[in-house]
Order: sequence, then C-alpha cells, then structure tokens
Amino acid sequence: MEPFKPFPQCVNCLMDLARQAATQVAGEDDQFLAETGSIAREILIDAEKKGMTSPEAANRILREIKRRSGVSDPYAQFKAEEMAQANRVFSQLERYVGDDLRSRMSLAVLGNSLDFFMDPDEALSHIPDQIQKGLSFFHDDVARLESFLSQDPGLVLYLTDNAGELYFDQPLYEYIRDRAARTVLVVKGGPSLNDVTRAELKVSSLERRFSEVADTGTDGAGIDWEHVSKEFLDLVDQADLILAKGMANFESMYPRDLPSPVFF
Repeated sequence: MEPFKPFPQCVNCLMDLARQAATQVAGEDDQFLAETGSIAREILIDAEKKGMTSPEAANRILREIKRRSGVSDPYAQFKAEEMAQANRVFSQLERYVGDDLRSRMSLAVLGNSLDFFMDPDEALSHIPDQIQKGLSFFHDDVARLESFLSQDPGLVLYLTDNAGELYFDQPLYEYIRDRAARTVLVVKGGPSLNDVTRAELKVSSLERRFSEVADTGTDGAGIDWEHVSKEFLDLVDQADLILAKGMANFESMYPRDLPSPVFF
C-alpha cells in the first residue's frame, strides 16, 4: 500500500508543532524560536522530496529540538498537568461506563477527543449521555472487533496515544484482557510529544492497572519503524489483533502490510 503523502496539507500543522515544542523548552526565546522555525522548514522541504509521512517529519523536527535544547522531554510538565486533569474528569465519568464493548469503546474515543484543559463542567456536560448511548462512528467496526474477541485471541496489543487518555483506556483494556490470553499495553519507548511512556505510568500509579506493559523501544511519534526495538517487532509479528489509538499511529501503520488485523 502506498504511504500517505501529507504535503503540503500538513506543513502548517508541523510548523505549529515545531513552535509549540520549542516554546516548551525555551519559553519566548525569540532567537531559539526563529532558529527552530528555520530548521523545521528545511526538514519539511527535505521530507516532502523524500515522500515522508507526517510522523516521520515530526520525529526529525522533535529530535532536533531535543538535541539543540538538551531537554529530553519537552512536554514533561504538560503531561503531568494533562494527566491530573484527565484523572479528575475520568473519576466523574467512570460510573456511566457500561459493561458492553461499545460503551467502553466510546469512552476510549472520547478520551482521544477531550480537551482536558477546558472548564471541567463544560468538558463533561454532554459526555455521560454520549457514553450511555454510544458514539456514532464514521466507520463503525465495533461488531467486527467483538467478533474477533469472541474467537479467543492469543495476543492483543493495545497501542496508546496521549498520556491523559490512559485513564479512559482502562475499561476498554480490561474488556479485551478478559477475552484474550494475553493483552499488552504498548507505550512509547521515550518522550514523544505528550504521548504516554513508562514514566507517566509509574508516576500516576496506573501501571498496576494493566497486566502487561511493553514499549516501542524508541521515542518516535506513531510507530517509527526505522528505530523500534526488536522486542516490539516480535510482539507485532506474534499478535493476533492490534488496537492503535491516535492519528500518528494510523498514519504510520495503515500503509504497512502487517500480519494481523489492526483496529484504529
């Protein structure tokens, strides 16, 4: 399958990403921001010539910012605040979650779309009703996923996205865990934007809620196939089913010919 060709549609978003990441490490240091902008433009010009995906281009930009700033995790504080707010929101929503797959899937998807920094009352106002009714998906594969899970899968991989979403992933993960021989939560192997890593799992005490945790072996957004670990590749090869959250995972996995079904 042909990879996505995101340029020029994604250039503005990637430039915004570069400025956001640079601001996380340097505040309003105009010189650093200007230099970062110039480097990001050069990377994007080269990325377009080489037909890179958005995650591939983003990874080059983010690694350059980390290298130049000496800050290994530009979003550390952002993630801590996001997770604290997400925990508060989730604690008020948990009682509305049903035992069925659609309800738990809806919660996980809502976690992907919530702005955790909105006023909590505003963020929560319509959520309970949406969870109880279930979301209407543009491409609805809930029944198909239910069918796969009814076949006693051996290994299921649950690929995570943003740190705050992890609270909203718990009920869905537990549903899958109860129906598969082995369910592995996969986090990033190093800091990448506000994606969850083992560090956030440990600090938040969420690690004990997941029966098995693995990581990608690298810090890349999405799945950086060039740098992932052999251990992660082995898991992908052995998996009977993969669930992957987030646009970067979709962009980096959808074009690949993977040995097992993938639900995004």
